[in-house]
Amino acid sequence: MSVRNPKLDHPLTRLAALAFRKYAPELHRYIERRMRRPGVAPDLTQDIFERFLQIEDADVVRNPQAYLYGIASHVVREAMFREDRSLVTYDSEAVEEAGGRLDHALPDDMAERLALQQDLKRALAELPAMHRTVLLLIKRDGLSYEEAARRTHLNVNTVTTYVFEARARVKMILKDRQE
Repeated sequence: MSVRNPKLDHPLTRLAALAFRKYAPELHRYIERRMRRPGVAPDLTQDIFERFLQIEDADVVRNPQAYLYGIASHVVREAMFREDRSLVTYDSEAVEEAGGRLDHALPDDMAERLALQQDLKRALAELPAMHRTVLLLIKRDGLSYEEAARRTHLNVNTVTTYVFEARARVKMILKDRQE
């Protein structure tokens, strides 16, 4: 039996969901035009809406589109800055070294990881089945939004919406458990 989370009925959550449905494709194109690397637009679009959900009071958002584009300009600027600063994209020696250190992880680190893993598993179980499926296809299996849409027989906009909603719900559920 799934317990209803009152934060999901919060006015800001509803406003964000409506704004996402209305403006996400447009924001996605805005980001794609500004970024040099292809493929980062879905994650940056998601980041914009996650920041939108952090607003304390929904009443301050009189024009959601303008507010979202303000956030988008900051997100794009930050992403471009990070992109300019990233000199190494893959260091095989560092990966091997880090992999070797996992065997020597402290028990507290392992316990924390296991607890987080269990919390995440419970949070995923609370999601509607299709939201969970789409989120796992994209985040765990590394499928693109288009590939996930083909696999689930949904359109890309629906997949994008489900991922947004699923990530927001998981974050709220995990945040509630930590408080």
